[in-house]
Amino acid sequence: MGAEEKIADFIRPIVQAAGLEIWDVERAGASLRVMVERPGGIDLDAISELSRALSSALDQRDDLVPDGRYTLEVSSPGLERRLRYPRHFASYIGQEVAVKTASPINGVRRIKGTLAGATDEDVTLETLLPSGEVGQLHVPLELVERANAVFNWGPAPTTKKPARPATRAKVAAAAKATARRADLGDQATDVVLAEVPEEAL
Repeated sequence: MGAEEKIADFIRPIVQAAGLEIWDVERAGASLRVMVERPGGIDLDAISELSRALSSALDQRDDLVPDGRYTLEVSSPGLERRLRYPRHFASYIGQEVAVKTASPINGVRRIKGTLAGATDEDVTLETLLPSGEVGQLHVPLELVERANAVFNWGPAPTTKKPARPATRAKVAAAAKATARRADLGDQATDVVLAEVPEEAL
């Protein structure tokens, strides 16, 4: 069992007592990151309380935390969360994921597609193949270098610039032009109105 799994096993009762579940534990250098979740989401108060409880408990277990001074970060895994374990992939079947492999599979190392299946040994993605057809790729978990859920944010909203209201000068100029056209009768020609700066009003 690796260091991260040992930490997860140790803190799991504390996390569950707070009504949360561990999504992942990452230990890198002088940092320890604990990602937790619960149905419906979590708020900052829950994160803060859990952070204090975990800090106090881990202070008693120097064998689990990085040597010397370290940083403990407790957070939600986010929308585009990292997928590392079979249980992670199993919970995202039917959704879009992105996978980077250590070596090419069918000629590619970066694969994005719908997760069609997941076992303890591999995952199956429905994706666009190099041939241009949609098909399935089986990716052994031992070859997965990094994987994460994909959140589709949708198209950016378009903002239409509101039309500027006509100024009194424009209205007056338009009225004068109309009167001028009426006076000219058949000799009237198109009139191009010049915009009058608002500061001139």
